[in-house]
Amino acid sequence: MFSNLINKRVLREVLLFAFIGLVILTLIPFGSVTPFPFAFAAIGMFALAIISGLLFGEPRQSRWVFSIALFLLVVLAGWTFIQTIELPSNWLANPAWNAARDLAGAQSAAISVEPADTLASILWVALPFVTFLTGLLLCDTDQRARKVLSGLGLTAGIIAVFGLLQFLLFPNILIVVEKRAYLDSLTAVFVNRNTAATFLGLGTLLMLTLVRDITRAYSNYPPGEPGRNALLLRSWIYILLLCACFTALMLSRSRAGIFATFVAALIYFPWLVINWNGSRRHLRPAPRWRSVLKLLSAIGFVVLLLTVFAGQAILRAQERRLEDDDRFCILPGIWHAISDHWLTGTGLGTFRTVFSAYRDPACGIFGVFDRAHNFYLEGFLGLGILFPIATVVAFSVLARVFRRGFAQRRRLRHYVLLGLAATVLVALHAAVDFSLQIPGFAVFYSAFLSAVVAICLGRSNGEADLAYERPLTT
Repeated sequence: MFSNLINKRVLREVLLFAFIGLVILTLIPFGSVTPFPFAFAAIGMFALAIISGLLFGEPRQSRWVFSIALFLLVVLAGWTFIQTIELPSNWLANPAWNAARDLAGAQSAAISVEPADTLASILWVALPFVTFLTGLLLCDTDQRARKVLSGLGLTAGIIAVFGLLQFLLFPNILIVVEKRAYLDSLTAVFVNRNTAATFLGLGTLLMLTLVRDITRAYSNYPPGEPGRNALLLRSWIYILLLCACFTALMLSRSRAGIFATFVAALIYFPWLVINWNGSRRHLRPAPRWRSVLKLLSAIGFVVLLLTVFAGQAILRAQERRLEDDDRFCILPGIWHAISDHWLTGTGLGTFRTVFSAYRDPACGIFGVFDRAHNFYLEGFLGLGILFPIATVVAFSVLARVFRRGFAQRRRLRHYVLLGLAATVLVALHAAVDFSLQIPGFAVFYSAFLSAVVAICLGRSNGEADLAYERPLTT
């Protein structure tokens, strides 16, 4: 019995590292936007999810979140499949099929205007959900959840260093191919600067957390112990990786990405500064005036960083005003398309085909919009009324998770706030860009969210507190 328990623990650790490795591999080749890397990531993650589910069953502490996420996956994937089915009548079928019947004699009719593309989109929806579910299965303790967050944070830092070196030494190269767009912006391993900015913003928050944890562990380490110097070296490495993430974010020149990170930092950084040493039991609570001073200083520091280092993004915002941005010019056309198909949608993955009929000529003839530059509107257009309902359910679940995390966690409460700040960052940027539609970033964020949810719903105990005092080996 005892040996079986040990074997399961070892196996869970192996699967956990495989999970982290698979998330990293999904990021590297341009965010897996091409078919082969995406297929590899999907097969690997689905296999890992099946193995984890069979071995460990449903997670104990986060079971209700697991059940809701699985239910949303089944509903969204099921409805997407229904959109591709040939319908016996034209009641729910897209009106475009009537025109196709009149012009070309087409006999079929479906909700989706492109059933093949919609069917292929099921995997794009399922992969982030499966990643999240797998993370919940494997992150059964605070220690394992923190290993995932540590691995993701270090990955973001290393990719930021790679992006900086590539941008400085080989600005016309993207990994191993010629860079064709965003030549003036750092994109790291991604094709566009906006996805890179969302990733680097999240990486900055993660590395800030790791720096906080490692410096706190160093300050608590007994002087003269052999491991103290190694801990100091790790602290400096983490600080350098944090600086790399922040610098790379500024060089991305993404206005929305930098602004969203700025908002997230205003949520996270002041609280982190006020409670930097607040979890030590032997310290007395700081006077109220000192906490207020720390809060104002932290807010001022974040504003100063934005003013000093975000000059290129601010210059872009001044040179190209919102009314001159094509993304905002096409919004009325998208709303018009949604109003015509709000109930059933036009089929997931059909935006490029559908929107061409609604594009305003005043927006110019240059450029093809294959994405809405708004995650919520494109989802609404593709899936119909089901999408906003699912979005509200997802945000409600996360709100409840974060609220419970704030109420129950003490030593790890900063991870709860990290999850909240990162979700605000991603949700804000999703309103003007399509980072969540890039598989690599969607998988990265899903893995991050699964670890944060596991910490929020985990219960603090003596063993967890002792584990927190020790630095992670990841």
